[in-house]
Amino acid sequence: MSQWTERPELSAYLARQRWFGQGQVEVPITEVRELAWLSDPAEGLGVRFELVTAGSMFNVPLSYRQHPREDLSYGFIGAATLDGEVFYVYDALHDPEARGLLLRGFADGEPSPGDIEYSRIDGFVLESHEDNVLLSAEQSNTSVIVGESLIKFFRKLAPGRNPDIEIQAALTELGSEEISPLEGWISAGDIDLAMIGVFQRSATDGWDTARTSVRALQDDAVRAREAGGDFAGESERLGRTLAVVHEQMRQTLPTATWGSEEVAALVGRLTSRLDEAVAMHESVGAYADRARAAYAAVASGEPVEVQRVHGDFHLGQTLRTTSGWKIIDFEGEPAQPLADRVRLDSVARDVAGQLRSLDYAAHSVAIVTGVEETEYIDDWVRRNRIAFLRGYGYEDSETAAALLHAYEIDKALYEVVYESNYRPDWVQIPLRALERLL
Repeated sequence: MSQWTERPELSAYLARQRWFGQGQVEVPITEVRELAWLSDPAEGLGVRFELVTAGSMFNVPLSYRQHPREDLSYGFIGAATLDGEVFYVYDALHDPEARGLLLRGFADGEPSPGDIEYSRIDGFVLESHEDNVLLSAEQSNTSVIVGESLIKFFRKLAPGRNPDIEIQAALTELGSEEISPLEGWISAGDIDLAMIGVFQRSATDGWDTARTSVRALQDDAVRAREAGGDFAGESERLGRTLAVVHEQMRQTLPTATWGSEEVAALVGRLTSRLDEAVAMHESVGAYADRARAAYAAVASGEPVEVQRVHGDFHLGQTLRTTSGWKIIDFEGEPAQPLADRVRLDSVARDVAGQLRSLDYAAHSVAIVTGVEETEYIDDWVRRNRIAFLRGYGYEDSETAAALLHAYEIDKALYEVVYESNYRPDWVQIPLRALERLL
């Protein structure tokens, strides 16, 4: 048994990390699976992946050093004893030298050590694993840049192929120009630990770009429709990009048709999330009956075409490059079970996610700037919503409209739960959206 199950330092460190679950209280560690050493601790630095079960399973690469390092204090976890010798233990992703050792398996001629496998697409070779940069953004995973590659270390793990690898491998093989090509991944048995792909160095983030557009109109007190140019053109291009990616998914990944039984199951899942939101925030109760009626409209008896979808599509999952929009992060909602993240679904789920994201980006600017008059912002949202749907070419049918309406409501309810837990000052954004939707 690992010493970490008997000591509180690692559990306390996990509780401080966003990827462990924002606001999550410390959870006792019940199991630690230590993978093969990537370097020998007896030589001064030992590095290995450790799979830590604390409620869920987490990927926690650790570095063991014979001497403490003040410059690595942010990632310091505690002291541990190996073969009678004391080592100072750090989160290896906050230790540049250790990160290089974690990536060494992608270098030319390096074998995969022990129970860890480094898989490469089309003979990919990482030219230099020594010079690497940890991205500082706090996310559900941890990312590192090496040269022209971006490595994402998954933090919350589950047995089975990670959908981010599965989908991007399929689209890369297809030659998709709407994603960042996958280059390889790291796995231990049936558990995926990390993936590596092309780093879009000159790209701008869709969320930041959209909010900059809103702020510019607000500063100039100009309506979006009167401006010489706003984000609507980008929204239309992004809609076309998502439509292309959905078509690529249909070409290379499974599809199906939902009958009445599967549609009823969908309504059941949506209703369950509604009940959770009602329990979380008392204001949601006023919308519950109208939400149930909207969900019932989905069960019209018409079959629903389903396929693999992005599953968590929003502006933060898009990059604007000089060659157009790129869609990234096909992992789905990391907090959800793997079975839910790989389930076939209607494309309406992704379309609704982006519509909610446009609304969110715009109204978050009003909150940050303290602007109470939202007429300009509402105008921006309407224009961009129409432009995105036009670009996508979303189906104009009663069934498609009912699905889109239901998924938008579901997403707003998800946002109510999220903001109630972590960012109460922003909960008014989804609550006002529910008022408009219902």
